[in-house]
Amino acid sequence: MKNHDLIDRYFNDSLGPKEQKLFNNLLQNDSNFKDEFIFQKDLRQVIKRSQQEELKSTLSQIEDKAKLNSSFMRIPKKWMVAASFLLITALGVWGVKSIYYPSNEAIYKTYFQFDRNTVQPVVRGESSKTIEYLAFVAYESQDFYKAINLFNSVENPDLNYIMYYKGLCYLALDKPDEAISLLNQVASNKNVDDRSISLIEKANWYIALALLKNNETEKAIEKLSLIQNNPSSNFKKQEAQEVLNYLQ
Repeated sequence: MKNHDLIDRYFNDSLGPKEQKLFNNLLQNDSNFKDEFIFQKDLRQVIKRSQQEELKSTLSQIEDKAKLNSSFMRIPKKWMVAASFLLITALGVWGVKSIYYPSNEAIYKTYFQFDRNTVQPVVRGESSKTIEYLAFVAYESQDFYKAINLFNSVENPDLNYIMYYKGLCYLALDKPDEAISLLNQVASNKNVDDRSISLIEKANWYIALALLKNNETEKAIEKLSLIQNNPSSNFKKQEAQEVLNYLQ
């Protein structure tokens, strides 16, 4: 049996009587074996301390996230800590993280909400029958396929607000790629009137959510950071920070 195998079996408490006798003899009489044993012992202690510090950091982050006003975690702290220590041996630190951290899909479902129609308010009983008006009626009724067809049929389908609401329709229909394509056009619009600025801010938020749905986490983090660091707007800043806390 090689020296390193013998030392490994010692640390795993799996030495038989003959192996234990051989181990003791080598430890007393073989300086190279003794040096290797001391090195392995010191190395394991360093690794153990490192794992403990990482676990402590992980649990601290988990506790911070649990305090956020969200529906992801409702686990008493003492249970969470106990469960983490029970699982750390089998799963490692990253295994513990994966259990307590919400998935991108869970984050998306929690934070996605339909944006209300602020462009063409639908007044019940109103006689207007323009295509745009009917498109927003369909949107508010969450008949998204019909809304998309009607938005495509308006006189100017490339208007920023038309593309914005059509993008939300695609997102509601679990078509994030189509939504991202349209919303990126809205977010990159160079017109700086009040309506365009508002739509740009909203578009960036929904792009971030669509990226999460697509599991493009790094791109989502970039977009959320852009929202969180925007000095001229408070739109979804708190929500962006909450989501960043889960992702980083």
